[in-house]
Amino acid sequence: MEKAVDSNPSSSTKNLQLRFERKFVYPAANTTDIIESEVLNNPFLFQEIYTRRTVNNIYFDDVAMSFYHQNVSGVDIRDKYRLRWYSDNYNTIENPVFEIKKKYGLVGDKLSFKLTGFKWDLKKHSLDETMTAILDAVKEKTTQELHLNLSTLSPSLYNSYERRYFLSNCEDFRITIDYHMNFYNPQFKNYELSKVGLEDVVLELKYKRNKDKESRGLTQHLQSRLSKNSKYVRGIDLINNLVHG
Repeated sequence: MEKAVDSNPSSSTKNLQLRFERKFVYPAANTTDIIESEVLNNPFLFQEIYTRRTVNNIYFDDVAMSFYHQNVSGVDIRDKYRLRWYSDNYNTIENPVFEIKKKYGLVGDKLSFKLTGFKWDLKKHSLDETMTAILDAVKEKTTQELHLNLSTLSPSLYNSYERRYFLSNCEDFRITIDYHMNFYNPQFKNYELSKVGLEDVVLELKYKRNKDKESRGLTQHLQSRLSKNSKYVRGIDLINNLVHG
Protein backbone atom coordinates (compact mmCIF):
# COMPACT_ATOMS: atom_id res chain seq x y z
CA MET A 1 0.00 0.00 0.00
CA GLU A 2 2.96 2.35 0.54
CA LYS A 3 4.94 3.65 -2.39
CA ALA A 4 8.57 2.78 -1.68
CA VAL A 5 11.16 5.03 -3.27
CA ASP A 6 14.91 4.97 -3.46
CA SER A 7 15.50 8.38 -5.00
CA ASN A 8 16.68 11.39 -3.08
CA PRO A 9 13.75 13.29 -1.51
CA SER A 10 13.47 16.89 -2.66
CA SER A 11 10.96 19.70 -2.86
CA SER A 12 10.39 19.01 -6.56
CA THR A 13 7.00 17.66 -7.59
CA LYS A 14 8.31 16.03 -10.76
CA ASN A 15 8.27 12.45 -9.43
CA LEU A 16 5.30 12.84 -7.11
CA GLN A 17 1.80 11.55 -7.72
CA LEU A 18 -0.09 14.44 -6.22
CA ARG A 19 -3.54 13.73 -4.85
CA PHE A 20 -6.23 15.24 -2.69
CA GLU A 21 -6.73 13.98 0.86
CA ARG A 22 -10.07 15.29 2.09
CA LYS A 23 -10.86 14.78 5.77
CA PHE A 24 -14.26 14.65 7.46
CA VAL A 25 -14.51 14.44 11.25
CA TYR A 26 -17.39 12.85 13.18
CA PRO A 27 -17.05 13.85 16.86
CA ALA A 28 -17.61 11.08 19.40
CA ALA A 29 -19.24 8.91 16.74
CA ASN A 30 -19.91 5.19 16.52
CA THR A 31 -17.53 3.68 13.96
CA THR A 32 -19.96 1.03 12.74
CA ASP A 33 -22.66 3.63 12.16
CA ILE A 34 -20.31 5.89 10.18
CA ILE A 35 -19.14 3.03 7.97
CA GLU A 36 -22.72 1.95 7.29
CA SER A 37 -24.23 5.39 6.64
CA GLU A 38 -21.34 7.28 5.04
CA VAL A 39 -19.36 4.60 3.21
CA LEU A 40 -21.35 1.48 2.39
CA ASN A 41 -24.50 3.42 1.49
CA ASN A 42 -22.67 5.92 -0.68
CA PRO A 43 -23.79 5.78 -4.35
CA PHE A 44 -20.15 5.28 -5.40
CA LEU A 45 -20.51 1.70 -4.11
CA PHE A 46 -17.57 1.34 -1.74
CA GLN A 47 -16.36 -2.06 -0.64
CA GLU A 48 -13.93 -2.88 2.13
CA ILE A 49 -10.42 -3.85 1.04
CA TYR A 50 -7.57 -5.18 3.19
CA THR A 51 -8.05 -6.02 6.83
CA ARG A 52 -8.40 -3.73 9.82
CA ARG A 53 -5.00 -2.60 11.05
CA THR A 54 -3.64 -0.66 13.98
CA VAL A 55 -1.50 2.18 12.67
CA ASN A 56 1.35 3.42 14.87
CA ASN A 57 3.39 6.56 14.33
CA ILE A 58 6.29 8.52 15.72
CA TYR A 59 6.25 12.12 14.51
CA PHE A 60 9.39 14.26 14.44
CA ASP A 61 9.91 17.99 14.76
CA ASP A 62 12.67 20.47 15.55
CA VAL A 63 13.11 22.40 18.82
CA ALA A 64 11.01 25.27 17.46
CA MET A 65 8.19 22.86 16.49
CA SER A 66 8.38 24.23 12.95
CA PHE A 67 6.32 21.47 11.32
CA TYR A 68 3.56 21.97 13.88
CA HIS A 69 3.45 25.76 13.42
CA GLN A 70 3.58 25.49 9.62
CA ASN A 71 0.55 23.19 9.71
CA VAL A 72 -1.39 25.45 12.08
CA SER A 73 -0.55 28.50 9.96
CA GLY A 74 -1.53 26.73 6.74
CA VAL A 75 1.84 27.16 5.01
CA ASP A 76 1.29 25.95 1.44
CA ILE A 77 4.51 23.99 0.93
CA ARG A 78 5.53 21.91 3.91
CA ASP A 79 6.82 18.48 4.96
CA LYS A 80 5.99 16.11 7.80
CA TYR A 81 8.38 13.41 9.01
CA ARG A 82 7.14 10.24 10.67
CA LEU A 83 7.96 6.61 11.34
CA ARG A 84 5.03 4.23 10.77
CA TRP A 85 4.45 0.57 11.58
CA TYR A 86 1.46 -1.74 11.93
CA SER A 87 0.91 -3.71 15.13
CA ASP A 88 -1.63 -4.05 17.92
CA ASN A 89 1.30 -3.63 20.31
CA TYR A 90 2.61 -0.08 20.20
CA ASN A 91 5.70 -0.94 22.25
CA THR A 92 7.36 -3.01 19.52
CA ILE A 93 8.51 -1.31 16.32
CA GLU A 94 9.12 -3.91 13.63
CA ASN A 95 9.83 -3.38 9.91
CA PRO A 96 8.61 0.22 9.94
CA VAL A 97 8.41 2.65 7.05
CA PHE A 98 9.94 6.10 7.31
CA GLU A 99 7.67 8.57 5.57
CA ILE A 100 7.89 12.15 4.41
CA LYS A 101 4.47 13.62 3.74
CA LYS A 102 4.78 16.49 1.29
CA LYS A 103 2.09 19.13 0.99
CA TYR A 104 1.66 21.55 -1.92
CA GLY A 105 -1.38 23.68 -1.24
CA LEU A 106 -4.48 21.46 -1.41
CA VAL A 107 -2.65 18.41 -2.78
CA GLY A 108 0.19 16.25 -1.56
CA ASP A 109 2.04 12.97 -1.75
CA LYS A 110 4.12 10.67 0.42
CA LEU A 111 7.65 9.36 0.07
CA SER A 112 8.19 6.02 1.83
CA PHE A 113 11.41 4.28 2.82
CA LYS A 114 11.12 0.74 4.16
CA LEU A 115 13.38 -0.01 7.13
CA THR A 116 13.24 -3.76 6.67
CA GLY A 117 14.75 -5.74 9.52
CA PHE A 118 14.50 -2.93 12.07
CA LYS A 119 13.05 -4.06 15.41
CA TRP A 120 12.95 -2.04 18.61
CA ASP A 121 11.22 -2.11 22.01
CA LEU A 122 10.21 1.40 23.04
CA LYS A 123 9.63 0.48 26.69
CA LYS A 124 13.11 -0.98 27.18
CA HIS A 125 15.03 2.03 25.89
CA SER A 126 15.32 5.74 26.56
CA LEU A 127 14.16 8.33 24.06
CA ASP A 128 17.78 9.15 23.17
CA GLU A 129 18.54 5.47 22.53
CA THR A 130 15.42 5.16 20.38
CA MET A 131 16.36 8.20 18.31
CA THR A 132 19.91 6.90 17.81
CA ALA A 133 18.59 3.53 16.62
CA ILE A 134 16.18 5.18 14.17
CA LEU A 135 18.95 7.42 12.82
CA ASP A 136 21.21 4.41 12.30
CA ALA A 137 18.45 2.57 10.42
CA VAL A 138 17.68 5.59 8.25
CA LYS A 139 21.37 6.08 7.47
CA GLU A 140 21.68 2.46 6.36
CA LYS A 141 18.48 2.20 4.34
CA THR A 142 17.91 5.63 2.80
CA THR A 143 19.89 8.67 1.71
CA GLN A 144 22.51 10.87 3.29
CA GLU A 145 20.27 13.91 2.87
CA LEU A 146 17.36 12.28 4.71
CA HIS A 147 19.67 11.13 7.50
CA LEU A 148 21.07 14.66 7.84
CA ASN A 149 17.61 16.22 7.91
CA LEU A 150 16.35 13.75 10.50
CA SER A 151 19.41 14.31 12.71
CA THR A 152 18.15 17.87 13.35
CA LEU A 153 14.80 16.55 14.62
CA SER A 154 13.54 14.52 17.57
CA PRO A 155 10.33 12.60 18.44
CA SER A 156 7.57 15.07 19.21
CA LEU A 157 4.49 12.82 19.32
CA TYR A 158 3.56 9.14 19.56
CA ASN A 159 0.15 8.07 18.31
CA SER A 160 -1.87 5.05 17.26
CA TYR A 161 -5.32 4.35 15.87
CA GLU A 162 -7.32 1.65 14.16
CA ARG A 163 -7.94 1.96 10.44
CA ARG A 164 -10.27 0.37 7.91
CA TYR A 165 -9.95 0.70 4.13
CA PHE A 166 -12.55 1.06 1.37
CA LEU A 167 -12.42 1.42 -2.42
CA SER A 168 -15.11 2.76 -4.76
CA ASN A 169 -16.55 0.56 -7.49
CA CYS A 170 -14.86 2.76 -10.13
CA GLU A 171 -11.57 2.36 -8.19
CA ASP A 172 -10.89 6.10 -8.40
CA PHE A 173 -11.66 6.89 -4.75
CA ARG A 174 -10.31 5.47 -1.51
CA ILE A 175 -11.75 6.00 1.94
CA THR A 176 -10.03 5.24 5.21
CA ILE A 177 -11.84 5.27 8.55
CA ASP A 178 -9.67 6.05 11.59
CA TYR A 179 -10.91 5.56 15.16
CA HIS A 180 -9.79 4.68 18.71
CA MET A 181 -7.11 7.34 18.44
CA ASN A 182 -4.52 7.57 21.21
CA PHE A 183 -1.73 10.10 21.67
CA TYR A 184 1.35 9.97 23.90
CA ASN A 185 4.08 12.38 24.95
CA PRO A 186 7.46 10.83 24.07
CA GLN A 187 9.17 13.05 26.66
CA PHE A 188 7.59 10.96 29.44
CA LYS A 189 9.96 8.21 30.57
CA ASN A 190 6.90 5.94 30.72
CA TYR A 191 5.04 7.37 27.75
CA GLU A 192 1.94 5.29 28.48
CA LEU A 193 1.24 7.51 31.52
CA SER A 194 0.70 10.44 29.15
CA LYS A 195 -1.97 8.68 27.08
CA VAL A 196 -4.80 10.87 25.81
CA GLY A 197 -7.64 9.26 23.88
CA LEU A 198 -9.92 10.79 21.27
CA GLU A 199 -13.28 9.27 20.39
CA ASP A 200 -13.74 11.07 17.08
CA VAL A 201 -14.01 9.11 13.85
CA VAL A 202 -12.05 10.52 10.90
CA LEU A 203 -13.10 9.71 7.34
CA GLU A 204 -10.40 10.48 4.80
CA LEU A 205 -11.16 10.54 1.09
CA LYS A 206 -8.18 10.17 -1.28
CA TYR A 207 -8.15 10.63 -5.04
CA LYS A 208 -6.01 11.96 -7.89
CA ARG A 209 -6.17 15.60 -8.94
CA ASN A 210 -8.03 14.89 -12.18
CA LYS A 211 -10.93 13.37 -10.21
CA ASP A 212 -11.71 16.46 -8.15
CA LYS A 213 -14.84 17.41 -10.11
CA GLU A 214 -16.25 13.88 -9.83
CA SER A 215 -15.55 13.83 -6.10
CA ARG A 216 -18.27 16.40 -5.49
CA GLY A 217 -20.93 13.82 -6.33
CA LEU A 218 -19.46 11.65 -3.61
CA THR A 219 -18.97 14.23 -0.86
CA GLN A 220 -22.47 15.65 -1.16
CA HIS A 221 -23.69 12.41 0.42
CA LEU A 222 -21.46 12.84 3.50
CA GLN A 223 -23.08 14.27 6.62
CA SER A 224 -19.91 15.94 7.88
CA ARG A 225 -18.29 19.03 6.46
CA LEU A 226 -14.79 19.14 5.05
CA SER A 227 -12.33 19.65 7.90
CA LYS A 228 -8.75 20.83 8.19
CA ASN A 229 -7.98 17.92 10.47
CA SER A 230 -4.41 16.98 11.36
CA LYS A 231 -3.76 14.15 13.80
CA TYR A 232 -0.35 15.65 14.41
CA VAL A 233 -1.69 19.09 15.37
CA ARG A 234 -4.53 17.66 17.45
CA GLY A 235 -2.16 15.27 19.19
CA ILE A 236 0.35 17.98 20.07
CA ASP A 237 -2.45 20.17 21.42
CA LEU A 238 -3.82 17.31 23.53
CA ILE A 239 -0.54 16.28 25.13
CA ASN A 240 0.36 19.93 25.78
CA ASN A 241 -2.99 20.49 27.49
CA LEU A 242 -2.27 17.45 29.65
CA VAL A 243 1.05 18.93 30.75
CA HIS A 244 -0.09 22.53 31.22
CA GLY A 245 -3.74 21.98 32.09
